[in-house]
Amino acid sequence: MVEFKIRIHPEQHLAYIPKEIAETLGRQVKAVPNRTAVLLYPENISIKQVIKSTRIILQDLEHAIDLESHVRKRRFQEKKNHG
Repeated sequence: MVEFKIRIHPEQHLAYIPKEIAETLGRQVKAVPNRTAVLLYPENISIKQVIKSTRIILQDLEHAIDLESHVRKRRFQEKKNHG
């Protein structure tokens, strides 16, 4: 999974969209925000395809949680065995 850090200018409220994202989404996008996240997608794509892509992103995020948990458990065991 690839992540991009996007900074928003504090006064102008503008953000630089990395080239890789802009090339993927195109020049006209829609944004669907909630309180903790925002979903950007090309305006000419079907909602069905957006949902399919979103499910893939969710699976990647869930996998990242599993990996973090595994690493934490491993570090705990290493400290326990060496401590």
